[in-house]
Amino acid sequence: MAVVAPCHVHDVDRLERGMQMARERGLDLHVYPDLLRPWRYLASPDDQRLSQLAEALSSTGDDAVWIARGGSGLTRLLRRLDELPLGNKPVIGFSDVTALFCALRRRGIGPLIHGPVLHSLSVTEPGSVEHLFDLLDGRETAPLDGETWVAGTAHGPLVGGNLSLLAATCGTPWQLDASGAILVIEEIGEHPYRVDRMLQQLSSAGVLDGVVGVAIGRNVGCDPPPGADYALADVFVDVLAPLGVPVVGELPIGHGPHNRAFVWDAPATLSDGTLSWE
Repeated sequence: MAVVAPCHVHDVDRLERGMQMARERGLDLHVYPDLLRPWRYLASPDDQRLSQLAEALSSTGDDAVWIARGGSGLTRLLRRLDELPLGNKPVIGFSDVTALFCALRRRGIGPLIHGPVLHSLSVTEPGSVEHLFDLLDGRETAPLDGETWVAGTAHGPLVGGNLSLLAATCGTPWQLDASGAILVIEEIGEHPYRVDRMLQQLSSAGVLDGVVGVAIGRNVGCDPPPGADYALADVFVDVLAPLGVPVVGELPIGHGPHNRAFVWDAPATLSDGTLSWE
């Protein structure tokens, strides 16, 4: 399994702890050399990050790719990555990796596994770590429990991830087509008015057109200020309820310690405050 760092700078010790956890599970990691050559806020200059990511995705010697860390940087690479031949293999990541998943899905590359990057693995709670490795090993995983925000039942493939990146790809060749799908949304560190603005952008760009349900993760650091007369759930429901589809919130997906992995385009069901898949 290839390990590449196409995004933000990372803490070397924390990344190593995550890789050690993966090795203890029997994974043979092919760590690309010189992963950290910081350039501004990125792990390395664009050319290195692009070449290593493209090689990892196309190499016949690596059966999967695990992204070291998210954060930022992938939107700088997508246009050039589109021009390169790539193989078809599993890719693991979340956060900034949402943009990469949007681009790879359009090319039929996958499976795309929305789950902890290696940099976050050591600070992910044990249940989510077990869930990830159960999923990677093909074992059955339990449904995810949340809260019903808009009642109903939906069946469809799962797609989505970080709201900021879904919004950032609007109007680009990599804008997500979520028609017929259950859309997953999670965020970190954004004020409610910014969450609202990004949801409006998804709506205006057509990303929400045809979705059959919306699954909202735990949005860390996005709560209204103390004393506010509304909750973050109200911001989501204002935009999503008019779609007439079920919405389940507070699912254990996203940037917090509870980050249950899921596979893009896996057939799923959203109902009664739960998200489950085959």
